[in-house]
Amino acid sequence: MLLLYSIAAGLLMGRLLGGRVRNLEHVRFRWWQLAIAGLAVQLLLFADPIQERVGAEGPVIYVASTLAVLAALLRNLRLPGLAIIAVGAVLNLAPILANGGYMPSSPDVWRELTGVAAVPVAFYSNVTLIGPDTLFPFLGDIFAFPRPLPMATAFSLGDAVIALGAVVFLVTAMRTLPSARTTTVEPALRPVPR
Repeated sequence: MLLLYSIAAGLLMGRLLGGRVRNLEHVRFRWWQLAIAGLAVQLLLFADPIQERVGAEGPVIYVASTLAVLAALLRNLRLPGLAIIAVGAVLNLAPILANGGYMPSSPDVWRELTGVAAVPVAFYSNVTLIGPDTLFPFLGDIFAFPRPLPMATAFSLGDAVIALGAVVFLVTAMRTLPSARTTTVEPALRPVPR
C-alpha cells in the first residue's frame, strides 16, 4: 500500500513541477508483460479462494513472481528511478529468500495493525513473525503506517526505497518532453555494391 501513496505523491509532485501525466504514455517499458504477469500472480495468490488451496507451494510461487517482476525492472534500468526500485526489490527479496519464502514482520507492528501478534495459519501469507532464528530481520516489515490512515500497513526498508524510486520515475517521466526522448533506430539495410 505504500506504493499507492508514492504513486499519488509522484503524480502530484510531477504536476506541481510542470510535468504532464500525458507524457507517461511515451515511456517505453520493455518486458512489461512479464512485470504485469508477476504482479497479477501475487494479487491472485493472496485472494481468498486461492489462499486456501496454495499450501506449501505458496512461497515458491511468491518468490518466482517476485523474480519475474525484478527481471523486468532490470531490463529497464535505463529509465530514471527504476534502478532505485530494483534496489528496493532486492532489499525485499533478500530476507524473503533467507527465510524460506516469507517476509519477516515485527510482532509489535503486526499487533499494532491487527490487534494480535499472530499470523493466521489457515491461509497462505507471505509474512512470518520475526523471531530469534530470523535472518535479516532489519530488512523485514518493521515500520507501519498507523491507523487511522487509510490502508494502514506494515512496510520494510525495501518498500520505502521502491516508493522513492516510483516518485523519481513519475516526476522525471512527467517532466520529460516526448520529443526529447531518444529512440533507437535500426540502420536501413542497403545492398552491397558489386
